[in-house]
Amino acid sequence: MKLQNSCFFIYFIFTYAIFGQYLPSKNYSTSDGLPNNAVRSLFLDSSAILWIGTENGVSKMENGAFSNFDESDGLGHNSCWGISQDSKGNMWFASYGGGVSKFDGKKFTVFTTKNGLPSNRVRKVFSYRSKIYLGTELGVSILDINTGKIATPKDTKPHFGVFIVTGFFVYDKEVYFATTNEGVFKLDESGAVAKIVAVLEYTITGKDTDEHAYSLGYFDSVLYASNKGFVNTFILDNGKDVISATPPFGQSIVWQYAKDKRDVIYAAAWGVFDNSGGLYEIADGKMNNVSDYYGIDSQGLLNVVYDKANDILYVGSKDKGVYEVRLNKMIRYNFFDGKTIIDFEELGDQKIILHNKGVSILSASQQLIRTISLSDFKNKELNYIRDSKNRLPTHADDFFELNYRIPSKDIEFYKIVKHEKSFWVSSNIGLFEINLEDKIINYIPIHTYEFGFTGDQKFFETNPYGGVHVYDNIYNLKVNSLDEKTTDIVNILNHNRKTYLLSVFNGLYVHHDGQFHSYLAEGIWKEKKLKHITKNDKGQLILSAEFGNVFVVDDTKSFKIVETIAKDKIIGKTILFLESYKDYIFIGTEKGINIYQNGQVRLIDKQLGLIDCEFTTSQIFNKQLWIGSKKGYYIIDLATLTKEQATVSKLYISKIAVNNIPLAKSNFYWFRFAADELSLDYNQNSLSIDFIPEGHTIANKLKFRYRLKSANRWSPYNDKTNLFLAYLPYGNYLVEVEVLDLNAGKSTVFKLLKIYISPPFWFAWWFITLTVLFVMGIVFYLIVRKKINARDKAIVEKQITEAKFEALSNQMNPHFIFNALNSIQYFVGKNDEYNSTLYISEFAGLMRKTLKNSPKQTISIKDEVEYLNSYIYIENMRFKDRVLCNVYIDPSVEQSLFEIPPMLIQPFVENVFAHAFDEFYPSPKLNISFKMFNDSILECKIIDNGKGLKAVKQSKFHVCRGIALARERIILLQKNNLDPINIHFTDDNGTTVTIHLFVNA
Repeated sequence: MKLQNSCFFIYFIFTYAIFGQYLPSKNYSTSDGLPNNAVRSLFLDSSAILWIGTENGVSKMENGAFSNFDESDGLGHNSCWGISQDSKGNMWFASYGGGVSKFDGKKFTVFTTKNGLPSNRVRKVFSYRSKIYLGTELGVSILDINTGKIATPKDTKPHFGVFIVTGFFVYDKEVYFATTNEGVFKLDESGAVAKIVAVLEYTITGKDTDEHAYSLGYFDSVLYASNKGFVNTFILDNGKDVISATPPFGQSIVWQYAKDKRDVIYAAAWGVFDNSGGLYEIADGKMNNVSDYYGIDSQGLLNVVYDKANDILYVGSKDKGVYEVRLNKMIRYNFFDGKTIIDFEELGDQKIILHNKGVSILSASQQLIRTISLSDFKNKELNYIRDSKNRLPTHADDFFELNYRIPSKDIEFYKIVKHEKSFWVSSNIGLFEINLEDKIINYIPIHTYEFGFTGDQKFFETNPYGGVHVYDNIYNLKVNSLDEKTTDIVNILNHNRKTYLLSVFNGLYVHHDGQFHSYLAEGIWKEKKLKHITKNDKGQLILSAEFGNVFVVDDTKSFKIVETIAKDKIIGKTILFLESYKDYIFIGTEKGINIYQNGQVRLIDKQLGLIDCEFTTSQIFNKQLWIGSKKGYYIIDLATLTKEQATVSKLYISKIAVNNIPLAKSNFYWFRFAADELSLDYNQNSLSIDFIPEGHTIANKLKFRYRLKSANRWSPYNDKTNLFLAYLPYGNYLVEVEVLDLNAGKSTVFKLLKIYISPPFWFAWWFITLTVLFVMGIVFYLIVRKKINARDKAIVEKQITEAKFEALSNQMNPHFIFNALNSIQYFVGKNDEYNSTLYISEFAGLMRKTLKNSPKQTISIKDEVEYLNSYIYIENMRFKDRVLCNVYIDPSVEQSLFEIPPMLIQPFVENVFAHAFDEFYPSPKLNISFKMFNDSILECKIIDNGKGLKAVKQSKFHVCRGIALARERIILLQKNNLDPINIHFTDDNGTTVTIHLFVNA
């Protein structure tokens, strides 16, 4: 064991010194859901679930999600200093002031001094077989989990009024414990009553002792005991005695120990009165502070536990919550003195790194062999300028002209390319050739960002604006050909004796058989903006646009796009590098590394060790992915990187609130909703559901979306483990949650909960049936009642109308008959036999028409006009036909179809003959017209040139009474015709009567 630790220590020191390595860690605090940042205890249960005891309650953390509980839930005290799990699966929580609490998944049971504890200040709780061992400030108590009875050995030896138990361990099937000031003891349980047997007693000098045991760690027969500022180690001699193993070592007070699967021992330390605390590794009798290495920034660490299943170290602090450290070392980061990495190449097992300070050559073990500095490159340039007889190229020669006054500190490197037995490096001061012995052997005074060698081994270099030069002899700048159309080249790849050149504006170029071809110009591929290119194991090309899609292309026989990775599947906006390994595609963005395989994308980001995503270059060497950044580089093990990742295996509900009221705790078991369905009343239709995913390895890598029915669309993705379902209509729902695991690159659908919301009682069949029957009865009653009322009302109204109409007619007929008889009497009195006979004959015909029309409510206009003509003829006989009469019917008036009340016009005509004219009135005229006022109103006008207003004044009662009778008749028949008659009088120009009637065809 010592040899193993020593080897690890040597390896660690060497690696850390060379690489400045950093391992990813995550800090969980109150902002993430922890109840308090002062963590007093950590415990991993049998399911590898982390329990956290704080000063403000206990928290259970599963995959980054917290479930908290405190005194309000039944916990004996919020200050939790120790946690354990018994053989039945119950959880036990030791509190500093409230005894110990047992949780069986449903409820808490609290044990205090009332149950036999010597003190309610319990610091440690330890489970072994069917018993719980409780370390209090006044000694040890033993609790039987079957009976719940507490036994406390009496043979304690308190110092200063206390006997503070600080830790337990099992050796040879017996339980041992340590105390702060008294020493190490064994519990002898062979008899009916347990006894305390001293194993190592501390010597008391004065009021204090030089020996302390603030915590214990027992690994591989070695007992680690924490003292003030150092650690003591002991070896148990068959449980009878302890032998000091090594001299005391260390520089802080250790409060808990843990060991990982690599046999590395970790110590959580807090110096109490100094700044010596932090996370330490114990090896070869030394404590080495590795806080910075593991990303831990607290110096007050009180706990450390190791999750073997997931290779995770959990560290608890007194001020900053819990740290989660992943120990798998998938990603190693070399700070490399903060140098910006530009490019990589390899030579056998050696790695060639081009950076902003020159070129570094590393051995197979990443040890620095040699560096070619900036001054080495500058000196080579100056020597060439001084010694060469060749003319320096200029713009006039179609070259990108160099500035030879650039100092060494301002040299910028662009690219390194391996070709045959040398390396070529381009820069802003020219092109350099380096041999395999790491010596600069040639300098070429040309400026190029992208260069390489064609399939027939000819050197070529690109000018952003001047095209591509292909050289027969690069050393004397002998150009074989110049292609001025191939511009804006940003990347180059040689594959299958073809050279592919990517243009950021002009798409893909290919050099083959000594010719350049533009796939864009030749219509082969319309993609214009390309930035990165690589190839996969199948010989296919993989290309990407800087801000667009990624394409898998087969160009062996004919150009064919095999697959397109859409931009929206890639996490990040800018593609920084592109690599391929087996059937994986690695896409580097500002968000991290997208690992694409078979339509799925995983994301590796800061949480997994990418502390800097400003990627500058990439290269795959054997089974390692090397990525350069602006402050160093990463070495990523591809076997680990591409290993299938565990993803979410289940979801469980941790909380449900209905209408903002949480469900009772009796519905939960081990903080999980105990049923898979929920039945609610119709008014309990707003739900808040908290759920926790289980089984994945990386927290904060999950996205969730849900739907309520399989036919529904999914909601948008979000990272919240909460569903708020507001005002759900009644019905059946199956809440499904789809989990997208960005670490595993997998999506999984879970059936979370069945919800049944009963319909309101007014939707129940019996209520609907009764309501329908009731409404139908009411409607039927109302309809019948309405029909009866309408029938009765119509009968009554008809009777009333007929009676009124008849009464009015009866009022008019005698008056008319009286006038007619006066006329007959006039003719008889004058012995005018002919006119008397004619008058009587006409009068008899008119009476027949009167008797025929009077019973009717309406007659046609044609019948009314015939009646008027008869009447006017009779009346005009008295005037010896002096009254010039004219009846005009507009062609738009349908005489036979339009109907009006009978004898409606006659009273107004009678008034004309009776009052407008006398026998001496000159040129009497009467005009009657029928016209359409609009589509539904007939306008009738009776116009005379008689006496007008004078006649009205002479016979006012008679005229007004006739008008009133006519108006009343019209209103009886046409209730909405409120003002049917208008009369206009003049002093000497006669009278105009206007009658408006609603007509019906």
